[in-house]
Amino acid sequence: MGAFSGTDEVDRFLMHVAHDMETSKPTTVFPGRYKEHVSYALNMVATHTFTDPPAAIASVYLATRFEFYFRILSGKLSADGTWISSQAQSTAKAAINDRRLASSRVSSVALAYKVLKTDLSKTAAQVFNKLDKALFPTPRKAGAGSAIADIGDRIEYLRHAAGHGEWGDISADSKFYGLVTAIIFYNQA
Repeated sequence: MGAFSGTDEVDRFLMHVAHDMETSKPTTVFPGRYKEHVSYALNMVATHTFTDPPAAIASVYLATRFEFYFRILSGKLSADGTWISSQAQSTAKAAINDRRLASSRVSSVALAYKVLKTDLSKTAAQVFNKLDKALFPTPRKAGAGSAIADIGDRIEYLRHAAGHGEWGDISADSKFYGLVTAIIFYNQA
C-alpha cells in the first residue's frame, strides 16, 4: 500500500479504460451521470503522477465508489446496502462469520467486498479471489494493527483514513484504485 513503481503502461491502460467507459452505455454499476465522473477520475489518475493534486482528488473519489460497486456486483445487496432478500442475507451469513451481516444494511466497503466474493460464479468475484490469493496469502498489518486480508480491507483502511481527515492524501494508491475500477468495469456482467 502507498507505493507505485513501473512503466507508463498502467497509465496508458487506464486512459483506454476511461475512454471505453466514457463511450459505453450506462449500466447498473456505471449509470448515466455517474460513469462520466468515474471516467474523468480515471483520466486524472492516468495523466498525473501520484504526487499531483489531481491524483489526490481522483484517488479519494475512486475510493468512495467501491462500496456501491461491490454491493451491486454481489447480487445480494441493493445500491444502498440493504439485502435484496432474506435468502441473500442467509447465504452471506452462512459463508461469512461477521455479526454485522445480521443488520438490515451492509455499510462497509470491506464487508460488501466479502459478500461479493461469496458467489464465485460471478466473473468479478473470480478475478478478485485470484488477486487476493496472490496479494494477501496471509493477512498483513497496517497502521494501528489493522489487519488487511484482502482488497476490500485495503480499500477500507485507506478510505477511512482519508474520509475522516486523518490522511489528506491517499494518492499513492491512485493507480491501484484505477486498476480495481478497470476490473469492475470489464467484469460487471
